[in-house]
This record gives sequence, structure tokens and C-alpha cells, in this order.
Amino acid sequence: MSKRRLDGEKTKQHIVEKATELFSQKGYSATSIEDICQATGASKGSLYYHFKNKEQLFLYLLEKQYNEWIDLWQEKEKEFETSIDKLYGLAAFFLEDFLSHPLKKAGEEFSGSQLADPVILEQVLEMLGSTYTLYTSLFQEGIDRGEFAPCDPEEMAMILEGLMNGIINVGYQMEDERLHALLKRSIDVLLHGIVAK
Repeated sequence: MSKRRLDGEKTKQHIVEKATELFSQKGYSATSIEDICQATGASKGSLYYHFKNKEQLFLYLLEKQYNEWIDLWQEKEKEFETSIDKLYGLAAFFLEDFLSHPLKKAGEEFSGSQLADPVILEQVLEMLGSTYTLYTSLFQEGIDRGEFAPCDPEEMAMILEGLMNGIINVGYQMEDERLHALLKRSIDVLLHGIVAK
């Protein structure tokens, strides 16, 4: 790699680090391009060389953290022997990430303000597609092992995503311990239902 390209990558990484800090502290709307330039010491031209605009920078940050989350989960899932244990582990991991995510507040703000743009919505949906692939493979593994009844793994992946996000949304102001218990209970219901036997 040439020195110029290496310097460009270092500049991009520095922008990414400082922008993550600013978005975490101030939120999406309150963080301006000028704030990012000031925090990084980069010119607007340098910032725009790496990122088309603030939205693209934020999408890059989300995608980066999203890919890190997937890598961390793939390492963590090795701790679980059964697909059922993986499902409970995944729900707990999902919640922990949500509670500790540095871009949580800014991400919610971004979703509310930017997803009306069809180009940005398409990029976010494409990013989320990799989560469905991960969930789908978990359900397929459980079916193949005889732990889960035959079902459509892709459908179950969508149900799981909706269930976990829904629990987090309705339990947003709950204490962490109660939210963990509620999410665990939701996986119980997903696996066992509520119909009297």
C-alpha cells in the first residue's frame, strides 16, 4: 500500500473514531459536518473525499458496528451447544448490544429522520439482510438437529427480529434486569407458545 493511500486510510479511521464519539455524545441531528471537521482537524474536502455527506458517514458507522456485532456473535455462539441455547444466547447478546451501543441514541434519531429517503432505506435494509441470514441459519440448524419443528426458517427469522425489537421498544424504560427477563420470556413463548396443553 502506498504512503499516500495509507495516510488516507489513517485519516478515514480518525474521522470514523471522532464522528462516533460526537454522534454518541450529541446525537445525529446536533452533530454537524463542521463539528466533525473541528474534532478531527480534517478539512471539509478531506471529509467529503471519504464520505459523500453526513448521512453516508453515519451509515458507514452503523455498517461497521453492525459487522463487528455479527463477528462478535459468531464467536460467542460457539459457547452454546444446542440451537435452543443459541437462541436464548442470541436474544441476550442482542439486548446487551442494544443497551451498550454507543450509537443507540443517534441511530434512533437517524432512523426517524433519514429512512424516508428511499436510497438510505435501501442501504439500511440491505445491511439488515445479513442479520436475517444469521437468524435463518440458526433456525435451519435447529430444524436439522430436530430441536425445532419443521417451519420456514426465513419466516422465523423475521418473527424473531420483530419480537426482539418489539420487546426492546415496549420495555425501553424498564430496568435492565426486568428487560432481560422479559426478552427471555418472549423466547420461551416463541419456543413453547401459550396454548394450554
